[in-house]
Amino acid sequence: MVTPLRKSPGYRPPNVETPPNPDKGTQIGCAIVIGLVVLVMAIGRCSTPNTRANNSAAAANYAAALSNTVAAQGPPPVEPLSAASVTRGISHLRAAFGAEGFSGAMVYSQNCYDALAHHFSWSKLDQCGAFDALAARSTADADMTGLENEASWFQSETAAGRYLAAATGAGEPADEADRRFSDIQTRAGRSRTVGRRVAPSPDIGNTVNAAIDERNEEVVGE
Repeated sequence: MVTPLRKSPGYRPPNVETPPNPDKGTQIGCAIVIGLVVLVMAIGRCSTPNTRANNSAAAANYAAALSNTVAAQGPPPVEPLSAASVTRGISHLRAAFGAEGFSGAMVYSQNCYDALAHHFSWSKLDQCGAFDALAARSTADADMTGLENEASWFQSETAAGRYLAAATGAGEPADEADRRFSDIQTRAGRSRTVGRRVAPSPDIGNTVNAAIDERNEEVVGE
């Protein structure tokens, strides 16, 4: 079942009836970082592609905030790469793209990482990573005219940066996190991309060639 596309909700304060928690200070700190993540995401959605430097800076800020937020949760111990989650992420990309194109895919990706910022799990991270890995391959081979924000979000290095920031924030060493994402890219590389450019029909080429031959015959006849 595919996660419905939705706008990322803002941070909601805890219910007033919730019993006091001795770790309230830690919760408040996490809430502040989560709010920062949501803010960075909102800026990314509203920004225009003025310069590549601005996009890179926004991506770096987002990755840093995500890493801090994940670390603040006290995430579970590192788990092996989940092949099932990789498959799920790939299938979810196809469904999201089929419903709303690359714009819908970007919203799904943002929501996927927003979910990690609230509650981290290794299987969810692998799902987000696989979704982005195939989306990055797809946007690189698609006509992204008018979709500059989507192209920037799924740029290969930017997508990798999000995944690695979350993985290292959760306690996985950088070199192992890099190998983990490389494995995801390899698995996603075996799947067909979405949104590919349509190749010219052979009939069109034959029609053009026939027209050229006809014109040449007319010239010779003259």
